[in-house]
Amino acid sequence: MRRIVILLGLILSLILIPSNSPSTSAAEPSRPVFAYYYGWWGSQTWYLDKIRDRPLELYESDRDSTMLNHIRQAKNAGIDGFICTWRYTCARLLQLAEQEGNFNVVFSVDPVADGTLNSTQAIVDNMREMAGLASSNAYWRWDGKPVFVFWNDTILPGGRGSLSDWTDLRSRVDPNRNQFWLGGGVNFSLLDVFDAIHFFDITWERKQGDAMISYSRNLREYNSSRNSNKPFVATVMPGYDDLLYRNGHFRDRENGNYYRAGWDTAINYQPKAIILTSWNEWYEGSQLEPSQAYGNLYLDISREKISAFKNNVPPIPDGFADTNFEKTWQRTDKPVQDGRTSRSWVWGPAIAKGQYEPYGGSTRLVQYFDKSRMEVNNPNGDRNQPWFVTNGLLVVEMIRGQVQIGDSSFEQRIPADEALGGDPRAINDVAPGYSSLRNVLASQPDKTGQTISTQLKRDATTSGITAPSVVTNAHYVSQTQHNIPDVFWNFMNQTGTVYENGRFVNDKQVVDWVFAFGYPLSDAYWMRAKLGGTETWMLVQAFERRILTYTPTNAPAFQVEMGNVGQHYRRWRYGN
Repeated sequence: MRRIVILLGLILSLILIPSNSPSTSAAEPSRPVFAYYYGWWGSQTWYLDKIRDRPLELYESDRDSTMLNHIRQAKNAGIDGFICTWRYTCARLLQLAEQEGNFNVVFSVDPVADGTLNSTQAIVDNMREMAGLASSNAYWRWDGKPVFVFWNDTILPGGRGSLSDWTDLRSRVDPNRNQFWLGGGVNFSLLDVFDAIHFFDITWERKQGDAMISYSRNLREYNSSRNSNKPFVATVMPGYDDLLYRNGHFRDRENGNYYRAGWDTAINYQPKAIILTSWNEWYEGSQLEPSQAYGNLYLDISREKISAFKNNVPPIPDGFADTNFEKTWQRTDKPVQDGRTSRSWVWGPAIAKGQYEPYGGSTRLVQYFDKSRMEVNNPNGDRNQPWFVTNGLLVVEMIRGQVQIGDSSFEQRIPADEALGGDPRAINDVAPGYSSLRNVLASQPDKTGQTISTQLKRDATTSGITAPSVVTNAHYVSQTQHNIPDVFWNFMNQTGTVYENGRFVNDKQVVDWVFAFGYPLSDAYWMRAKLGGTETWMLVQAFERRILTYTPTNAPAFQVEMGNVGQHYRRWRYGN
C-alpha cells in the first residue's frame, strides 16, 4: 500500500507529550526484532474486497486501544518494537510505547505513503520533526544513535535513489552521522551512506533462502571492498499476496512453514537484527497479527523463533532434531519400519522437523511424530537417563483446551475436537473428540473383571449398550482411580523385538508404560467411528500422553493402536 500514494494528507501528527515518570523501555534491545507497522487503517481504508484474510475484528488505527492491543500482542510474541510508517499514528504510538514499557518504536521515512514529502526539503523538514521525537526513551537506538528506517532506496521524490541523492540528503539532515540510518533495497553501494541495509520484501526469491544468500554475498563483498564491518540485518516474512490489490505477486504461506523456514534461515546467518515484514500490511498479505484464517499461529511461531534467536540457540538439523530423539524412536519403531516385527507404531513417522517451543520463560526442543511429541526439558541433564527425552501431556492439554507454556503457565484455547480414532475428522463426523471426554474424567471405583458396556458419544454423553466384543477391565490405577481393560493392559506390557545399541534384540519389554502413556485420564468406552469410510465400533481410552484404541475387526497385530495424538495436537495448536 505504501507504493500507492494515499490521499490521507489531512491526518495531522499528534504531539508527543513527555512522560512524567521514568520509562522502563529498553531503547537498545539485544538482538532486536522489529516489525513494520502501518497506522492507516480505518473506515475509509478497509477495502475488504482487496484482501483475502482480515483481522479478528476490524479496527481504527488512531485509537489508543488499538495501538495498546497491538503493542501488547507484539510484546507477548517477543517482538521488540514497531517500524512505524510516518506519519499517521506514529507520534502517539511512541508515547504509548513509552508508557507501556519494554517496547520500542522507530520511524520509517516513506515519501510514497505521504504525498506531502514531494521534495528533498520536505523530507529534510520531516526528518527534523522526527528527530525531535526520537529523544523518547522508547525510541529505538543502535550503538546509542536514534534509528531511522528507509524501506527502499528509490523512494526519494521522482523515484530517485542514486548514491549522490542519498549523500545529499544525509549531508543536509545528519552531516555528523549522529543518527543510525537503516536503508532498504538491493543497491549495496548505498552503504556508503547507510549504516546498515535490509531487504523489505524477500518473497521474490525462487526458493526459500535465496534472498538471504544474495544479501549475505552482497554484504560480504561490500565489507571486503571497503574494509568495513556493516552489520547483517535479516528479513523474515510469513508470505505475500497483493493479487487482489494490484495484481502483483504471491508467495504461499504454507500454513506457517514458509515463515518458520525463513526464521531458521535468518538465525543461521547470526544477524545483528531481524526485520519482520509485516505486522499489518493486509493489502500485501504479509501480516503477522492475529487473523480470522490463522488465529494466533504467526505470533506463536514468532515467540518460539525469537526466543531461539535471542538465546543464540543453534539451528535444528533436518531429520531427527536430537540424537536422543533418534535413539528413543529407533528402540521401538525401527523394528516396525524394517519389518522385524508385526505390531503398531509407538511414535510413527515424524510429521515435521524439530522446533523450539516457548516454555517457562525460555524454550525447549521438541519434535512431533504421528503418535506423540518428544521433548527435552533439561538439555544439561544426563543424556544416558531414559527420562532425558519425555513425551508431552498432549492429551491433557487438548481436553482442557490449555497449551502449557510453563510448569504452571497456560494459554487458553478451545478444547480439541479431532476424532479420537478412525478417519480424520473431515470424513469422520460420528467419532467423539478430545472435548467429548470432559464428562468422563471423574475418578471411578475398581471395576477389575467387569465387562465394558458403555458408549461415549461425540456430544460427551454416555449410554449403556450391548458390548460389541467382550472386553474386561484388568488393572486398576490408584494414582488416577481409573481402570485399564485387558486388551490395553496387555499391549502396554508386551514384549518383543526392540533396537538397542545398534542391534535388534528379542523378548524385551517394548515400552515403560508410564513413560509412554502416562496414567489413565478416563476409563475405556466404546465409540462409533468411521474407519476407511465405514462406520464401526472401537474401544477408546485417554491417557495423559496417548490415546489407545481397540478395533475388533482389525487384524490381530493391529487391533490395539495409538491414536495420532501428535498430528492432532500440532494441528490444534498451530493450524493446518
